[in-house]
Amino acid sequence: MSAHVPYIAVSAFDIIALVLVIGPLATTLWVLPKEARNAFQARLWRFTGAALAALTLSSITLLVGRTLEMSRQGLSEVAHWLPLVLRETPFGRVWLVRPIMLLLAWAAWYIGRNLERRRVAASFLFAAAAVIAFTRSATGHPADQGSWTLPEWVDWIHLVAVSVWAGVVFTMSVAVFPRLPQARISPSVRANLITRLSSVATVALIGILITGILSAYYYVGTWTALRDSSYGHVLLVKLAFVAVAVALGAVNRFLFVPPIRAAVSTPAGHGTTAHDHGERPLRLLMRSVGTEALFLLAALAAAAVLLHGMPPREMDHVIGGTMAQGPRADHPARARRVTVRRLDTHQPRLRHLISTVCYGVLSPRAAPPGDLYRPRESAIRASL
Repeated sequence: MSAHVPYIAVSAFDIIALVLVIGPLATTLWVLPKEARNAFQARLWRFTGAALAALTLSSITLLVGRTLEMSRQGLSEVAHWLPLVLRETPFGRVWLVRPIMLLLAWAAWYIGRNLERRRVAASFLFAAAAVIAFTRSATGHPADQGSWTLPEWVDWIHLVAVSVWAGVVFTMSVAVFPRLPQARISPSVRANLITRLSSVATVALIGILITGILSAYYYVGTWTALRDSSYGHVLLVKLAFVAVAVALGAVNRFLFVPPIRAAVSTPAGHGTTAHDHGERPLRLLMRSVGTEALFLLAALAAAAVLLHGMPPREMDHVIGGTMAQGPRADHPARARRVTVRRLDTHQPRLRHLISTVCYGVLSPRAAPPGDLYRPRESAIRASL
């Protein structure tokens, strides 16, 4: 597993960059009241630009990392393998959507520098980021069942919902809350902002729970598989992080938001003002949201590990079924589409997965050095 830590780190970087793009956009579109836009929109748009730069870098890094992972060659060989990956593999063909969406996103961000066009630009930029999110679903475990299948759509909705929840929480912690006490907005507008934050997080959480249950059932299937597989162990860790974040969100919604809203109607003239009355719940809310953001980032890191693990149901299929070995001599002029799943054959129950990599690759003439078809190292499902 240690050899695959760099690839896991690349996936984590890409997921977090996507979350950081969607977060300020969702905050701009759905969290900020109209009366608070002038106080925060310029700061949020700069934050969006920085996050978009990170997503651009992560997209390039992801392509290079997948190329290294597929070819099993060093960084010096990337220039040779990268065109083959883009041309010959499903991952490469799906990845080519990213540069188009990134160009559209950058154009929308530039247009959005004009305050009057910002909300329209944010909507287009959000749509481009959502398409980029789909490229992740279309090149991960859901794609094993084919293109445009239900698992891909479920995974995509899950990823977008997670990006909205985690992104809004992180954006509020970094870009809004530090300036909120000094912002020239009324207590009623501030209470409205907090209420909208809670509502957006709740709607996103509902989507996460529904799609998460569907995905867990599809990939894990049984409590035994959850308990006995490495994939299940990592999933449990991720769920633990999410559970803490959900608990913190519940505390925010039911303990801190009501007194902030009630402070708006507190009558003045009794030694306190509405602003003073809601100040302590607001400070507690800001601390809680910051802690929630940290747990969500940890959950995203665990999700990156899952992307490089083999779900138990797929492992059962690989182990229990008859796996076709792909002979090199068949159809030498045609590119082959194979999925290679490297397993630790020293573990009799095969709990410890090394990696799962999709190879949409490569004609035998372009095959990398070494034998990818050695049965002691790989289980191969081949289709022409």
